[in-house]
Amino acid sequence: MKPALFVQDIQNAWLYDPDSNQNLRKSVEKRLALINESIAWFRMRKLPIIVGYTEIEEEGLVPGTESFEVPESVDIEETDFKVTKRHASAFANPELGAMLKREGCDTMVILGLSASGCVLATYFSAFDWDVCPYLLRGGVASANEEHVRFAEDICDTISLQELDRSLNGE
Repeated sequence: MKPALFVQDIQNAWLYDPDSNQNLRKSVEKRLALINESIAWFRMRKLPIIVGYTEIEEEGLVPGTESFEVPESVDIEETDFKVTKRHASAFANPELGAMLKREGCDTMVILGLSASGCVLATYFSAFDWDVCPYLLRGGVASANEEHVRFAEDICDTISLQELDRSLNGE
């Protein structure tokens, strides 16, 4: 198993724009420590970190704008891989699948937004690319906490501790 971490759609537009849902922001903030711990875990093991961005040209959500960017509170770096998408599933951009194959990754651990939309769409699309997906238990957010529970109930989840044991052959 060689996993990559996929940080899905944690963008200023969804969290800090005046029209953003306050429950969504609270959900991300509640999980921020685990999100950053996961990024650090993958970075320390020199495993790929891929940051997924939603791009909506008609709404001005495009690269180079503040709303497009990931908040500074999320510990991504310029060297992390980046992929944009215009549909719910990040795999709608074939660069994601190609990137995983290039890096030799057969597994993807997903965290971020939103549990009942883009996270689920990306999770289920991973199978089409022969990638084994997991949701990071406790790392997926939503404006509705019931959606988080639903996503974690129907998808395979994994904790960092379980991932560590798997990579160490335990």
